[in-house]
Amino acid sequence: MKRLAWVRTAPPEIPGSMAAYFDLVRRAVEPWSGGWEMTVCDLFDPCGGASMWKHHLWRWRNARRVLAEHPADLYHWLDGSMAAFIPPAMQCRSLVTVHDLIPLLQWRGELPGRPSFPARWLIRRSLRALRAAAALCTDSHATRLDLARLTGIGEGVTAIAVPVRPLPSPEDLSIPGLGPSDPFILHVGNNAAYKNRLGVLEVFSRLRDCAGLHLVLAGPPSLRQMRAAAARLERVHFAGPVDDAWLNGLYRRASLFLFPSLYEGYGMPVLEAMAAGCPVVCSTAAALAEVAGGAALSAPAPDPDALAAQCRALLSDEALRRRMIGLGKARAAAFDVASMGRSLMEWYEQALNALEKKETHA
Repeated sequence: MKRLAWVRTAPPEIPGSMAAYFDLVRRAVEPWSGGWEMTVCDLFDPCGGASMWKHHLWRWRNARRVLAEHPADLYHWLDGSMAAFIPPAMQCRSLVTVHDLIPLLQWRGELPGRPSFPARWLIRRSLRALRAAAALCTDSHATRLDLARLTGIGEGVTAIAVPVRPLPSPEDLSIPGLGPSDPFILHVGNNAAYKNRLGVLEVFSRLRDCAGLHLVLAGPPSLRQMRAAAARLERVHFAGPVDDAWLNGLYRRASLFLFPSLYEGYGMPVLEAMAAGCPVVCSTAAALAEVAGGAALSAPAPDPDALAAQCRALLSDEALRRRMIGLGKARAAAFDVASMGRSLMEWYEQALNALEKKETHA
């Protein structure tokens, strides 16, 4: 029996993309895992709460011990940003999913934000671990190309697309000031600068002549700068964090989904919106163009006029709107769980075969 351990570095009770990715991986692999024993290795501080650095310190002290308690032929690290904590002796048995290169892009000045000295130290350790890992995969070909450009790791990296995660039945989220039939643009994202949430407000400011149009931003509590910018506009609503049922309801009610990120490693919200029948306007960031595949209208992230023009086209042209909804549903359906499961199992098998061959000739 071949053994694989999924290394989970995000507490499952804290909602987020890593928890969603693990759920998709486990569901995708299950039908194809004959001959394999799959286990889960939790590598986070049980008492760490939401403190990133508490979890990092705990991992630094306990990673080797915890991994030794889960003996496996291969360890699949589900979050490449945690590669710094792979014990050197286990790097040759470690598979790593690299979701994005945001910290490295920030360090290089290609994205807003400057990593702190401790963060730069972790980035350097992560890069060393990625170079020594048994195999790497990315969510998109765009991220695979970024990995080659930024780190020189170009050989043997597999792109494995992530399917749309299932959302529960939609529920209506009551938002003060937003009526049940009011049209609105939806944005979903956190406050990181690369998400370009101030750009969302810039785009909306150019659509003030659209009668009765609202803007709804879902995500963590907004920053003061965003609140100040929104105060100069009308009909802007900060929905705050929403659960998946409310999120599904927002996708299905929205007139369009606006996602003008400066950079994304993938762009799952684009697929979620498409699957829910919500037409999409997104930036031309490489991964978003790859994921959208022509089923969204797009414009460069730094060009709010062009993005607003694309939004206006969807709001004013019902035939275009219907066409983009149809294209979006078909595009989202193309990212299926079965394809992800087959690709992951092929990746696991190839990595294990290469490792066994290497050990035989050692």
